[in-house]
Amino acid sequence: MEVFVENLKDLICESGKSLRKLAQESGVSAMQYSRYLKGSIPTIEITMKIASYFDCSLDYLFGLSEDRKNIKYDTFQYETPKFLEKYRKLLKDNNTTHYKFIKNSGFDESIIRHWGNGSIPRLDIIYYIAKNLNGSIDDLVGRI
Repeated sequence: MEVFVENLKDLICESGKSLRKLAQESGVSAMQYSRYLKGSIPTIEITMKIASYFDCSLDYLFGLSEDRKNIKYDTFQYETPKFLEKYRKLLKDNNTTHYKFIKNSGFDESIIRHWGNGSIPRLDIIYYIAKNLNGSIDDLVGRI
């Protein structure tokens, strides 16, 4: 997640704008930007606002891709069944199971039950899945 902080700093620096100006234009408060620059993990929704504002992909923001291209989307429409389908496909493509993967991750095994009930996975978990199963954050959250 350190790469997120570095990439965010670079994007802010490139913009040449103050955090106050960025907040007015992006819909993300200056206080939130400050927290993220200090290492706090944003929500998926906020991360999408940042990526959209800076016209880059989530994968670029988190260092999973050097390609800065943005994936255009109108609104955040996370769908649990699609996420679970993509997650299961990544597991299969990597010849592993949910339980083996989660055991190695240190996350609680029961998280898939929460996802099955419609909750949105935390961004650190989505990042971990994408990074360790050779996936895409953008794809997992439905931006492609």
